[in-house]
Amino acid sequence: MQVRYDALADRLLWQVRTRTGEMYAVWLTRRMVGRLWPPYQQMVTRAGISHATPDATVLPEAREMLEQAVRERPLPSADFKTQFNPKPIAQPLGPEPLLPTAIDLTPDAQGAGLAITLREEAGRSIQLRLGADLSTALLRLLDQALRASDWGLPGGAVPAEAANPAPAPPPPSALN
Repeated sequence: MQVRYDALADRLLWQVRTRTGEMYAVWLTRRMVGRLWPPYQQMVTRAGISHATPDATVLPEAREMLEQAVRERPLPSADFKTQFNPKPIAQPLGPEPLLPTAIDLTPDAQGAGLAITLREEAGRSIQLRLGADLSTALLRLLDQALRASDWGLPGGAVPAEAANPAPAPPPPSALN
């Protein structure tokens, strides 16, 4: 899969290519990403924490550190180096990317992954089931695309200092 910022359309283009070469493409607007990003981040990090420490009680003081560890964990099945192949063998939704008006997130039965259902008003829809590694990989790809978009939406892997910058010094009270 690939997520990239398209400056001309001012949207994120999320493309998913199946093993058989089918291509699914989805436009994500700033408004939709703004609504999707916080719950998606929470679901992926919660699932990662519960999967890594299924019987542990996580103290509030340790939650942020565990969430960061989940976001940055190694993904042995993910390949971020190979170039994405955008040439489809088939496009089941047609040549135009889906422009969703609704997105549903549902944790899977095992609690490690999730299902994402994207629907548009015209009736087209797609449901993707992502395991733990793909959910985390999508989190990273969205984070990179958000940084490229310059939309001002907070990314997922922002260091604490960047998320809470030091206050700017007050403006001078005198003009020299």
